[in-house]
Amino acid sequence: MHTIRNSRTAHRRLLFWLAAFTLGACSDQFSGLLFKSQYPHQHYAQHLRRAGLETTVLYRLWMEASLRSLDEPTAISLPHQEEAFIAGDRPGAIGYLFSAQQGERLQVVAEPKTKDSAQLFIDLFEEREDTAATHKHLVSADTGTTTLIWDIRKSGNYILRVQPELLTDISFRIALTAGPSLANPVASRKQHIGSFFGDARDGGGRQHEGIDIFAARHTSVVAAADGVVGRVGNNRLGGKVIWLRPQNRSVNLYYAHLDSQLVTFGQVVNEGDTLGLMGNTGNARTTPPHLHFGVYGSTGAVDPLPFVQSAKTVPPNISADTERIGDTMRTSRSMSSLAAGVPFRIEAAIKNGFRVVLPDGRRLVIPQQQMVSLANPLRTILLRRKKIVYAEPDTLSAHKMRLTEGEKVRVAGEYGEFLLIEGYGKRGGWMLR
Repeated sequence: MHTIRNSRTAHRRLLFWLAAFTLGACSDQFSGLLFKSQYPHQHYAQHLRRAGLETTVLYRLWMEASLRSLDEPTAISLPHQEEAFIAGDRPGAIGYLFSAQQGERLQVVAEPKTKDSAQLFIDLFEEREDTAATHKHLVSADTGTTTLIWDIRKSGNYILRVQPELLTDISFRIALTAGPSLANPVASRKQHIGSFFGDARDGGGRQHEGIDIFAARHTSVVAAADGVVGRVGNNRLGGKVIWLRPQNRSVNLYYAHLDSQLVTFGQVVNEGDTLGLMGNTGNARTTPPHLHFGVYGSTGAVDPLPFVQSAKTVPPNISADTERIGDTMRTSRSMSSLAAGVPFRIEAAIKNGFRVVLPDGRRLVIPQQQMVSLANPLRTILLRRKKIVYAEPDTLSAHKMRLTEGEKVRVAGEYGEFLLIEGYGKRGGWMLR
């Protein structure tokens, strides 16, 4: 009884401090002084610690979920869309692992559905290359918002973490898309790309360091971003060329084969301003008019295509039954990675299936037609000896109750050496076969 009373006291104290934090966070001056240089997820965790909640079980589970979502993220490909649920009594976080190319503009839009104004923390990390290192935090959605935009500066793998405040039931629809971070440098709908980055040049003696965009002669060539003209000149390969330094970016844009240049060195331009007219000067004299467009970073030329064109802007529709999210079900048949009768919790609806969480915490995507409700038991068995019912499929987990010899139990699912009896309800649990 003493343990139960202490647990209730700690829980009430947690609720009190969570409420106090929510009110305190409304003061930008207070939060700015207390949490300077920290991102919102860190702000929240530090405030919980300062409130003396670091030793509570819920805080520990919340932090463990936060770290696990980065170490064991769910692999996705862009564009991606899903509807997910995280239960307040089971602190959780979801990590999404995906690859992105330099020049793409990542956009994350989440639409939370909750009765209160609980914060949904959205953070983007660069995946670590060394397992001994930590994932590099890049950007967070601002406090009170659920939208994040980031221009990818290095091709590689990234992790997006989504986690709500403690004690919050929250469902949300989230979409991750990647579009171009620069505007089209050619002001014409009648255009096509005829040569790509890396194509062989001079009989294989060198590689193409840009893309060639073909259009009619004298088509306007425009600024792909706000910036400053870095150089206006002429050279053997490019003919009449212009260099543009975009504002707040670590790249330079190269426009070549122009028929005429209409800007001067040091001129400030806005996105869409005309820089020159398309032609075929330089070594393009024998080709139709086109713009050679290049992007140069600190390591040299990079592929311009992701900067100006992307097919990752429309996420797939969700046709799976979203009413099932949060339910506990089981596999209806054996699959390559899973046996029949395995129970799982549905975490998210994706396309025509579901991402589920298995009893051991692993996540899989299962088609909608390969799952069935736990309402109809697999079978009923008569116990031949006493059995312990565990809270989890682990003999080290809490004992929920003891069953006596001769009792009949309904088996709702099975996982390894354990049987799930009567679902995840108050009287349900796991027992050894």
